[in-house]
Amino acid sequence: MLRRILLAVCLAIPALSFASAEHPEEGTDYTVLKTPVQTQNPKKIEVISFFAYTCPHCYTYEKTLEPWAEKLPEDVEFVRVPVAWSDKYFQYSKAYYALEALNKLHPYHETLFEAVIKQRKDFPTIESIADFLATQGLDRDDFMKAANSFSTKMKNDRAFKTWQAYNIDGTPANAVNGKYVTAPHMVGTREGAIQVMEFLIDKERKAKK
Repeated sequence: MLRRILLAVCLAIPALSFASAEHPEEGTDYTVLKTPVQTQNPKKIEVISFFAYTCPHCYTYEKTLEPWAEKLPEDVEFVRVPVAWSDKYFQYSKAYYALEALNKLHPYHETLFEAVIKQRKDFPTIESIADFLATQGLDRDDFMKAANSFSTKMKNDRAFKTWQAYNIDGTPANAVNGKYVTAPHMVGTREGAIQVMEFLIDKERKAKK
């Protein structure tokens, strides 16, 4: 809990310098996992964005991260992993994977984010999320079918195991190729975190040669 409070404070204060991101230091700007995590596609450099729909800093970070992720080269695979800190928030993780299964992340991923963060809506159940998204044009029955599918359950279970394997204790956070973890609060800025990821991607690219 203390870590999350410090995270909020750090991100609320704009950084005055990008020096740390320009010359990333292990232990400060990123950490190296003692035990690497297996990636989904060994042929590519995997970049994970850990987020929570209830996290306002994740919502803000998304505005910076998404344009960058869309321009990543072919040898890099970008993956989002929703984090549910407890059963109380499990429905948000289910909602993400339901939208992914329906190929409806655009525009409903952002729609749900805005509803929670900007409009301060509370969704205590997956049904309440379905009701809301239906008012935004999404087919409710299709969404609920996807949310309750075996595939979504499997992805939810994998997401839980993934963020635990990376020892994620605050969002937003990023992982690179099963070996490194960085985050805006570690570097000092959202843009700086992206610079560190680019450094780590290049590091992994060179290691593969």
